[in-house]
Amino acid sequence: MRITAITPMKNEGPFILEWIAYHRLIGITDFIVFTNDCADGTDLILDRLDDLGIVRHMPNPSILTEGEGGHHWAAMKYVNAFGRLRRADWFISFDVDEFICVNTGKGRLTDLVVAVPEAQFISMNQLNFGCAGHEAYDPSVPLLARFDRAMSHDDATYGWTRSRGVKTMTRGDAPFKWVGNHSPDLHEDAVGQVTWVNGDGRPVPPEAYTKTYKSAKAEGKGYGLVQLNHYALRSMENFLVKTERGDANRAVEEEVKYWKQYWNQYDDNMVEDRRIQRWLPDVRAVVSELMKDTELSRLHRAAVEWHQSAIARLREADTQAAILRQIRGLHKRKLAKELAA
Repeated sequence: MRITAITPMKNEGPFILEWIAYHRLIGITDFIVFTNDCADGTDLILDRLDDLGIVRHMPNPSILTEGEGGHHWAAMKYVNAFGRLRRADWFISFDVDEFICVNTGKGRLTDLVVAVPEAQFISMNQLNFGCAGHEAYDPSVPLLARFDRAMSHDDATYGWTRSRGVKTMTRGDAPFKWVGNHSPDLHEDAVGQVTWVNGDGRPVPPEAYTKTYKSAKAEGKGYGLVQLNHYALRSMENFLVKTERGDANRAVEEEVKYWKQYWNQYDDNMVEDRRIQRWLPDVRAVVSELMKDTELSRLHRAAVEWHQSAIARLREADTQAAILRQIRGLHKRKLAKELAA
């Protein structure tokens, strides 16, 4: 079975090999990766993986429009012209901070497909993973081993309805007209004629059949068969690197407020979730095998060093130092409430 992943990346160098290793293990066979404006060697790592026949790496077409309209949308607009989408058995667009965790069978995508044999579209909900209390960046520990606390499946835990992000795996021969970042858009005469299920294998309501279907609430969410582990933050130090993409014209106070709100949204440590960790020994083995390539190993280590240097610099910067103080305190307060719940 051929399953294609479509992924945009920027400055994700230290995390690429683990993401590739894991998704190859669970059944992704083809990777189409777009990059733009990389400073940490992400593009060089992907070039080497392309040389080795592991991924297809291309510059994001957004570089021709200087990012106007958004990098994700530029990549998806371009990829919609690819015949390889129709030739794949299945394909899905998702990000390098997202890991597909199959909770049925042996944990492979083929097990997911077998569980819902009539499905043409399988939507999976994000499960946000918080920083689990980790402030320091530690490149020696796999992300999947380090971050094991996540948001609860049950909205009752919070006392209000949580919106859950959606990414949709699409069968290559399904009747779609266009594929967006989150979901496909169907031909009008196909609405009501297709089988579209959620992460529990239950039907998704027809009113959601659109490329703008990007989040689900209580009636549409499900994690029984598959979940999308979302590591939007990683450690507090890693988060500082993310914040550097901010608006240089925004005052420090505004910048700190924006990123504090972002952290508050994703730093969810309500429950322990280690289901994906059954793959850790195999992931470590595949990464070790990839690192036997001298050039790839050199590029990976250079990316790690770039991030370590960036963190050291940003910890001393006024904006990021303020952000770190804010999120450190916010995490302690939130975690205390979550553990008491």
